[in-house]
Amino acid sequence: MGQITTWDEFPTVEYVRGVSRQAVSGEKVMMTRIVYRDGVVIPEHHHPAEQIMLVERGRLWAKVGDEESEVGPGSLLVIPSDWIHAFRQLGDEDVVFYECFAPIRLEYLVGFKGPDRSLAMMREALAEAPGKEGG
Repeated sequence: MGQITTWDEFPTVEYVRGVSRQAVSGEKVMMTRIVYRDGVVIPEHHHPAEQIMLVERGRLWAKVGDEESEVGPGSLLVIPSDWIHAFRQLGDEDVVFYECFAPIRLEYLVGFKGPDRSLAMMREALAEAPGKEGG
């Protein structure tokens, strides 16, 4: 894979029922393409990575901190590090959105693309995980 590519080069992983993800990463930033279907509800959660979302298709109820809103195509959500957030699919149409994370989320690195240094970091993290062998 070159540095100029398309989403077709990255595997799609269904990591929660009705939620599929593709991920691409450089050394310091990551982008994912997410699809929600079948009435997905993502409960309140937080993570150390900052997150920016862009909704391409469909409608969501979104909660970021104390703010709640219905969002749709063109909506941008800025989620600071460790802020509580949650989502719920509205309607029957699939929801498609893109997320950027910084720093990268190692657990999302299926289909990794990026500099060798990040690839080595991912291999090291996987080797240290309980019950996992280095790759």
